[in-house]
Amino acid sequence: MNFFNHKTDRLLLGVIIVLLFINLFTKRNQKLVPQEPKITVVKDTVWQTKIDTFKVQTIKYQKVYVHKNDVTKIVKDTIFIKDTNDYVTAKIYRDTLKNADIEIYNYDLVKGKLLDSQLSYKLKVPREITITKTIEHPKTYRSGLYLFTEIGGNPQTFDNLSFGLQYNRKGKWFASYRLNINQLNQPTHNVGVGYRLLN
Repeated sequence: MNFFNHKTDRLLLGVIIVLLFINLFTKRNQKLVPQEPKITVVKDTVWQTKIDTFKVQTIKYQKVYVHKNDVTKIVKDTIFIKDTNDYVTAKIYRDTLKNADIEIYNYDLVKGKLLDSQLSYKLKVPREITITKTIEHPKTYRSGLYLFTEIGGNPQTFDNLSFGLQYNRKGKWFASYRLNINQLNQPTHNVGVGYRLLN
C-alpha cells in the first residue's frame, strides 16, 4: 500500500524536506551571538538595635568644692575661694566606657547624695549590609525533531489515530507531518507550519 500515491501528498512531503534542508544549511553559516545575562544588584542596610548595661565606677574620684546654692560653681582648690562658708567638699566621679558600637562618658557630682550627673555618648551605629545579586539568563530555545502520536474522537466514534513528526526551530517556527491511520485503506496525510507570535 503506497501512502504517497497522490501528487498533493508528495508535494507536502517535499516542502517539509526542503524546509529541513534549508534550516540545516543556514544553521551552519549563522554565528550565534550569545546574549548577555541581566544582572541586578540590590543593597539593603539593616539597622540593629542593641541593649546593654554598664557599671559606673565609684572608686576613683576628684575632690572639689561646690557652691551651696549653685552646683555648677565648682572650684578645685580653696585658694580660689574668698568665702569658704559658701562651699562644701564634694567628689567628682568620671568614667568612659568603650566598645565597638558606642562610647559612653559619665560624670557624677556627689556630696553624700547625687548633686549633679551627666551622661553623654558617641554612637557608632551598628548595621548589617546585605547584597543580593540576581542574574537572569536570557531564554534559550533549542531546535529539535519530535516524534508524536495523537488519539481522539467524539462520543459516537473513535476516528483519530495518528503518528507524526514535528521539527521545532529554536522556538521560532515549526513544521509538522502527521499520518492518520485510523482507516488503513485510506490514510490521511497532514502537513502543518507554525510561527511563534509571543515571547
